[in-house]
Amino acid sequence: MYTIPDELFKFVQDIITEEQPRSILEISGYDGAIGHKASSLQRVDRIDLSDGAAGIEDKIYTSIYPSDHLLDISGMYVYDVVLIFHLFENMEAGEARALLESLLLKIKNQILIITPIYPYDLEFDNKISEVRSYHPVVFLGLDFSYKLLETTDGILQAYSFFPKIKYPLLPCDSLSDEIGLSVSEKKMKIAYVIPYHTLTGCLKAMLQQMKEMKNNGHTIIAYFRSNTSKSAIPDWSHLTKDDISKQVVIPEKDKFLDYIEGVDLIFLGWMYQIPEFQHSVIPVVLWEQGSEMIYGDYKEMQNSKSLDRVALHTVFRMPVHLLAVSTTLVTVLKGVYNREAQLFPLNIDTEFYHPLEDKNNDIPVILLVGKPTLPFKGFEVALYVLEMVKNMGITFKLICAMPVDFTFPGISLEIEKYVEPTQEKLAELFRSADIYLSTSLYESFPLPPIEAMASGTAVVATDNGGINTYAKPGVNCILCEQGDLNSIVAALQYLLTNPDARKLLASEGRKTALKFSFDGIAAKLEHCLYKILENQSN
Repeated sequence: MYTIPDELFKFVQDIITEEQPRSILEISGYDGAIGHKASSLQRVDRIDLSDGAAGIEDKIYTSIYPSDHLLDISGMYVYDVVLIFHLFENMEAGEARALLESLLLKIKNQILIITPIYPYDLEFDNKISEVRSYHPVVFLGLDFSYKLLETTDGILQAYSFFPKIKYPLLPCDSLSDEIGLSVSEKKMKIAYVIPYHTLTGCLKAMLQQMKEMKNNGHTIIAYFRSNTSKSAIPDWSHLTKDDISKQVVIPEKDKFLDYIEGVDLIFLGWMYQIPEFQHSVIPVVLWEQGSEMIYGDYKEMQNSKSLDRVALHTVFRMPVHLLAVSTTLVTVLKGVYNREAQLFPLNIDTEFYHPLEDKNNDIPVILLVGKPTLPFKGFEVALYVLEMVKNMGITFKLICAMPVDFTFPGISLEIEKYVEPTQEKLAELFRSADIYLSTSLYESFPLPPIEAMASGTAVVATDNGGINTYAKPGVNCILCEQGDLNSIVAALQYLLTNPDARKLLASEGRKTALKFSFDGIAAKLEHCLYKILENQSN
């Protein structure tokens, strides 16, 4: 039996208070009850994972069942809330997910699961696993919220899973691959609504796409809402006035639809643009590129009635056409919102990102790129493993390019920092580095690793889901499991001491990147958009 950490007890009680369930099932090996403080409770059952060990407070529970009650849950009572402790860390991920999906049919509000980041290895008694068994990518297609908890038992993961909503298919998702001749020969007039001017990989790709579509004969008009900017295109962009047909900047108090007319399609780049266009008579397309909330990362745990979750469900059920940058996102949109998204990956400029003819650094250079303040980017993991490599006596130079200055506490590594580097400088850093390291927890279509590949730089990365769109482990990169710190260290050690291995990965990476160049992107996008226009005409 295990004693409940105070931090965990308070966390669970807060969730129960928010949910106010009338019935709870507690699946636990803890010594003592944890799910019994709601004033509205009429029924509290327990599946006892300790199988009768002393310490169970019998009077609290309506019924107590042995652990084999989980073997057949078809006749189980339907509970408002299910609490699970000390179960998932003793199961394989596939088996755990199957059980979870079955239990989701037996709840009304949520299933709360608590499991350690690094569980005990099932093959070895009392040995902590080196791999993070559960993380957001494992649960793709399920509706959940997650958070890390620091307790006296170490760092625990908390996941709240919500019942699947049986949404009907929207008419705008019923697309056919058959495109009429009159549609396929049409040159389109497209309104691109720029979501923001912040430098992001997603916006870079969207702007380059506009240029390529203009070069293919389409009329491209950029719209932006601002009281201060005079241009719809951000200052950092390489696009010139000739690269698009027209720019329109509207006052912040005005609505875009009062200005957009005579176009065939409206193209959006951010999900929270959708509500303004939900009643548009002009077909609207969202190019979904992912967000933290899509992966359950709301920063704070959500309950079944939370406004953030309701807002996300509301937005993604609005009748706009969806393009998604990876199969990872396609899975989420289908599994949670029953939306059929067309796959349209990100692309990169393989002329701007190109290799050096001769890379001859005195000592190998490792590059990190991203915003360290975003936990899912995994900078803490990256710096931890780099400290381990340094302590092995292996010499390297570390460069970090980031949008904001940041001090890394407790780090003895010397870091050469570039804050807000220009696009030209960032491309230079990519091609001059020997290794690019990415330790993201989740991504939809991570651009920096493939920009590194295009630049002739070897890539070491964690499996964050979206990277599998282009990653070929052992061929164009070294891909490590989440939390497998020793494997990341081994990969870095191998590449830092083997220039030929770095060159081989870099060569294959460049070949991969060329498949995602902007060459032919207009034709691929035309196919997606023509399907939408054909659907609209039928």
